[in-house]
Amino acid sequence: MTIVENIVSCPLFHGLEIHEIDVFHTAFETKVYKEGEPIMSEGDPGSSIVILTKGLVSISKALTLQPASSVDDTREKALITLSAQIRPFFGEMALVRDDAKRTATVKAETDCEIIELEKGAFIKVLKANPEIGYRVMYNVARKLAGDLQRESQNVLKLTTAFSLILDE
Repeated sequence: MTIVENIVSCPLFHGLEIHEIDVFHTAFETKVYKEGEPIMSEGDPGSSIVILTKGLVSISKALTLQPASSVDDTREKALITLSAQIRPFFGEMALVRDDAKRTATVKAETDCEIIELEKGAFIKVLKANPEIGYRVMYNVARKLAGDLQRESQNVLKLTTAFSLILDE
């Protein structure tokens, strides 16, 4: 199976035909991670988007903010575990921000294989193929909008919980 055939079901490429996804083949880089290895770490600079093609990953966020003068607090909250079966993509903030930092830690829960697309090569393909670029960036926007909606619900739940505690 080719790389393109392997990622045709990835939501990043929703609505594209195989020959349209194939325009990205020069931007694809396959990488392998062993169980327990970090794929990306929260706070690190980000310059690529990643598609999971094999294995399971967990996505977590730090539980505390890190002031510059504080002692490191490494407590994290696991948010979700993703399976390669759905060909999820992550790291998309690196595509839309020039100074992107990773907003979560992604760790291999099993041996994993990913396809990484560096921002520069990815954008070059999008510019050379504007119609395909529009559809891909629309898919990125859909994911970001879904993430924003979920996070807004989480903030509302947290605000409600604090409000109830303070009223007692």
